[in-house]
Amino acid sequence: MLKRLDMDLIKQMQRYRQWIFLVISMDYVLAYFHKGVSAVVGPEIIKELALLPTSLGVISSAYFWSFAAMALPAGMLSDTWGARKTLGVFIFLAGLGGFIFANTYNIELLAIGRLVIGFGSGALYVAAMRFVADWYKPDEMATCSGILLAAGNIGALLATTPLVFLMGNIGWRGSFILVAVLTLLASIVSYKFVRNKPADLEFPSPQEIMGISTVSQKVKISLAEAVKVVLGKKKFYLLAAFTFSYYGTFMGFGSLWAGPYLQNIYHFSKASVGNILMLFPLGMIIGCPLSGYLSDKVFKSRKQVLIYGCVLHTLSYIPFIFFTEQMTSLSLYILFFFYGLTGGAFVSCFACAKEIYEDRFAGTANGALVIFVSLGAAFYQYVMALVINMYSMISPGVYSLAAYKSAFIVPVCGLLLGVIALIFFKEEPSKCNQIE
Repeated sequence: MLKRLDMDLIKQMQRYRQWIFLVISMDYVLAYFHKGVSAVVGPEIIKELALLPTSLGVISSAYFWSFAAMALPAGMLSDTWGARKTLGVFIFLAGLGGFIFANTYNIELLAIGRLVIGFGSGALYVAAMRFVADWYKPDEMATCSGILLAAGNIGALLATTPLVFLMGNIGWRGSFILVAVLTLLASIVSYKFVRNKPADLEFPSPQEIMGISTVSQKVKISLAEAVKVVLGKKKFYLLAAFTFSYYGTFMGFGSLWAGPYLQNIYHFSKASVGNILMLFPLGMIIGCPLSGYLSDKVFKSRKQVLIYGCVLHTLSYIPFIFFTEQMTSLSLYILFFFYGLTGGAFVSCFACAKEIYEDRFAGTANGALVIFVSLGAAFYQYVMALVINMYSMISPGVYSLAAYKSAFIVPVCGLLLGVIALIFFKEEPSKCNQIE
């Protein structure tokens, strides 16, 4: 009877974690929407406020600067507060930031709105991975990470053609107010349904099911100790340098400058731009869980999946730089899908980071990595803006093909340097190799 009861508890735990995972995934849809709107909204803001590319770069990248600033504290809070409080409080802040952004008319307050959104969103992924570490087995980590990011890219997808449609009916400001309301509601739902650990509901943990001792996980750790341990590993910085460019470049291009590029060079309508941009997150929706599965179950190696994915992703810039004049609408659809598909491989970096440390440092480890992820996005968005701004405008808000070609060389160089850094990274034996 005891054995039967244990099996019932295990099944109940597995069902409940699916509900929590669904709630967190919905949160991530909203966070990714906030993250990816600049490519569609950016041209509208440029026209409305007569901005230079560098000003738009400052506004858009503000999200990532505050996201980066919040990442490490979010990791420590996830390890101490737990995922429930961290998610509830900081998603609420993201909603407030959305209201600020939607109701202001100058560059400074627009940037502040993005800062608050980024500050609130910065805790989301780290807290989610803390939840995954507490509710799932090690050989499920990369797969869960991939599924979560695939869900997030539904938000990025909604920030393309659906956002264009919404803007056509209620304007970009009305669209942001609507999303801000949904974000505030999401914070309430998260606090109500999320639980930090299976033990909170008297369920067995994955470690207990696997027969792994959890004594070390119950030892109290200080925030200072967690930071010291995580930042004390030299190999962490090789992984961080790689992720800085891998994630940073596709957020610099795909989530900001791709929109102005398609409008300026191909003279597409807003609807057509939205349709093409939609293929980028659609590719990631497939690429993220696929790369997680390959990492967990096929290669059983995070490093191999990361390197192969990054090399393929780098190749996607060749048509943008050398064959722009030859690309048709169909080839652009295919290229943006491939760009997102290969970009999705980056998700294995979080499982890789976690495996460098003991499980009790999972939140802090992922938080530290998110700092470099976010700084990379902010860096490449702004540096590409600087390069574009070196060229003269053809007309208000419109730049030449040469300006964009030069800007695209920046991410290519960054990606190649990132691959070189990861080659020197010595991968830990993946815990998924230790589980039959």
